[in-house]
Amino acid sequence: MRKIFLLLPVIFLAACASSPSVQLYEGRVRADSDILTVRVPSELEIISINDRRISGAGTMFAYGYRDLKLMPGQYRIVAYYKNVFQLSADEHEVVKSDPALFTLNGHAGDLYSLEFDRPADVEAARELAKDFEGWAENAAKGERIASVPSGLVRSGGFIGITTATQAEAPPASAVAPDSAGSDAVSADALLDTMKQNWTQATPEQRKEFLLWMSQ
Repeated sequence: MRKIFLLLPVIFLAACASSPSVQLYEGRVRADSDILTVRVPSELEIISINDRRISGAGTMFAYGYRDLKLMPGQYRIVAYYKNVFQLSADEHEVVKSDPALFTLNGHAGDLYSLEFDRPADVEAARELAKDFEGWAENAAKGERIASVPSGLVRSGGFIGITTATQAEAPPASAVAPDSAGSDAVSADALLDTMKQNWTQATPEQRKEFLLWMSQ
């Protein structure tokens, strides 16, 4: 968990709204009756599916969930809880948990939801994050499969996921060079514009931006 004292504005929020569905299988688009749909609430951030890092599986702005379209079969989905709470007019707190492992065996036409007990406030969210657990639920049958510990822990930073015993070094491509040659005057003007955008943003837009920044 960490507190954010607001210095960053909302950038291009309107451009971030897109379809809440993402196709994670190859080939032509198939009907929902032929595939498996896994619905992920916006408070859950996907790390991997069947031990593979998946791009595009996160929840996009303006939607409370993301539907993952998959071929039928068995899946191991590693995800962690993440939400932002407004503590005061200028202070927010992003609450994050260690990842949990969700498992399911989906058939054609199935809809599963990754669920958890929603915390009512920031205090309850902090408690939830200490020992996060949830379940995968078959929407039609109501059957639940409880999550289990993933064996992964957060190592700090935005997305520092490591095993419980050994830290994983980030790939070289993830390390960006310093932009020491940027124009200071232009940067100051841009910052002023961004601050103005922040003051004009709605509380929901600010929350969405902070969630995106904390990935």
